[in-house]
Amino acid sequence: MIIKELSLKFYRNYENIDIKFNKNINCFIGNNGQGKTNLLEAILFLSLTKSHRLNEDKKLIMNNKSFSKISSLINDEEDKKLDIIIHQNGKSLSINNYSINKVSDFIGKLNVILFSPDELFLFNDQPKERRKIIDQEISKINQKYLLALNKYKNLIKEKNILLKNKIDENYLDVINDQLIEVDEVIIYERNRIIEIINKNINKIYKLLANEDKNINIKYKSCIDNKNVKEKLKDLYRLSKQKDIDYKVATEGPHREDYLFLMDDIPIVDIASQGQKRMVILAFKLALINYIYQETNKYPVLLLDDVLSELDINHRKALINLLKNNIQCIITTTEDIEIDGNIKKFYVENGTVKEI
Repeated sequence: MIIKELSLKFYRNYENIDIKFNKNINCFIGNNGQGKTNLLEAILFLSLTKSHRLNEDKKLIMNNKSFSKISSLINDEEDKKLDIIIHQNGKSLSINNYSINKVSDFIGKLNVILFSPDELFLFNDQPKERRKIIDQEISKINQKYLLALNKYKNLIKEKNILLKNKIDENYLDVINDQLIEVDEVIIYERNRIIEIINKNINKIYKLLANEDKNINIKYKSCIDNKNVKEKLKDLYRLSKQKDIDYKVATEGPHREDYLFLMDDIPIVDIASQGQKRMVILAFKLALINYIYQETNKYPVLLLDDVLSELDINHRKALINLLKNNIQCIITTTEDIEIDGNIKKFYVENGTVKEI
């Protein structure tokens, strides 16, 4: 999968731009605050139909404009045109000029993996931030998971409303039975992605960081992965009175977490900033392997301001790990020498010029 072209109109600080990409490495160079990250955000928006930095879509619209438009020509075995128009009341989606009414039918048509400096806080953040990343990656390639996750969120919301009001225990049992059906899908796929990542992340880390550390991720599930249905029934039966007392759903996949370990010790407790950066990079590259294994297609890799933080040896190690059939889009504040088929752009105050 590659991005051939990207067009933005009234998006953030971009009034009207058109960019043609190289199929391998594309490097966007410019000072801070010029709009480099906005480009990556727009590409990610095409993948997820939402920003990774804002909760309100309308804030992406340029000041004093009524709408914003993101368009892209991608190649996924064949050319495909994706369009998103953001307006004050929501957004409109289309593929090859045909309107798409369900967001789930649009998500993942462009598959990208993003590394952002903000993700160094992943180890310190609340569990919901780690769940969010894993959920996004599974949802982009697995519509069954996306639908199960959305149904789960709606059921948990309904359950919490019931618990906060006059309790109907029979209705509570009905909701718990419905939760079990979608829980099975969620827990199975979360176990699966972590299992695949753990087959690759340690090897990738050693190649990137050139140090002999054992890196893996522990999925802290609400139950273990055997006799799932029966254990979920027990979980909800045993937590029922606690839910009633606390007036909130206390157990389930919405309480789960992922623990990143280095030599079996939580990374947050022992790793330096440099090691954390390498672990996140290894995690993102392992996600590429997961997506390829599941879809037989490589996603586009977005690297936001990462190369300037790496010394020349780590930089070379990263570039060497990128296969020729992975398109990579990089932002940086300085013109860094990179081997390979590369196209460079200069970004300044909402303008993009090929160098």
